[in-house]
Amino acid sequence: MSTLQLNLETTYNLDTSYHISKLFVVVGAGGTGGYLIPNLARQISITNKLRKMEGLPPHKLVLIDADTVSLSNLNRQNFVEKDLEKNKAEVLSTRYGVAFSTNIQYLDEYITSTEMLTKLVLSLMENEPPMIPVLVDCVDNNKTRVFLHEAALELQQKTRGVFSLSSGNEFLNGQVVCGFLPGRGYVNELGQNSWFRTPMVGEMFPEVLEGADKLPTELSCDEAAVSHPQNIMTNITAANLLFNFANILLTARTDNEDMSGLHCFAITFDTRKGIYRTFLNKESVINQYLG
Repeated sequence: MSTLQLNLETTYNLDTSYHISKLFVVVGAGGTGGYLIPNLARQISITNKLRKMEGLPPHKLVLIDADTVSLSNLNRQNFVEKDLEKNKAEVLSTRYGVAFSTNIQYLDEYITSTEMLTKLVLSLMENEPPMIPVLVDCVDNNKTRVFLHEAALELQQKTRGVFSLSSGNEFLNGQVVCGFLPGRGYVNELGQNSWFRTPMVGEMFPEVLEGADKLPTELSCDEAAVSHPQNIMTNITAANLLFNFANILLTARTDNEDMSGLHCFAITFDTRKGIYRTFLNKESVINQYLG
């Protein structure tokens, strides 16, 4: 007869610095991004109205994708027939920018290098109040994830800190990871140096950084049509878990115990079996991936 083992180790709370605005850069507006963006845009709109009353700077949202809506996308992605042949990022930025009365910028290009993404993020933060970039990976290839990983490391040296939100999934299962890299001068709302590092997706799943697959720009039309088959429920689940992390980044505050910061850094899931595993902010768990 086995004995239940309880892990009584402390779960740490990562302060998300409510008073500092966040720059959400969503890379990929297809299977997962298409379901994330409506909720993310809505919450940013709601939160910005509250921040305006509090005299705090607004959050910003930028979508990046060069892909256009195809007939096959209508089976599982968040598009309709009138969107056919239009750029995905433009469709979503227009639709939800109007729906929620919020400014959503978009770029109809693929990310093709670390330098491209780093320069873009820094340019979006230029002449703005202090901001923390949140790089949101909704892509379906590891080569782009390598650029996102490397850009986060570069931005860590030039900003107060960087959040790296990443989703990845197969047909019925996947994972969402919320990495945090504290940058220069990062302190929490109480002026205490109490932040800590959480792993990025490339540190939890090193195979991601091998980047063995192709960029979207390197795929032929036939390859693009059959690459990375996914299930609509899997995309929606990944999007909802991404939004859960994003929602905490937008609303958590240290002056309200019921709305405090991040207590976990990753969730894996299996939609067919209904299984979810949460990776809590415990020192032993984090050290498995950061050493």
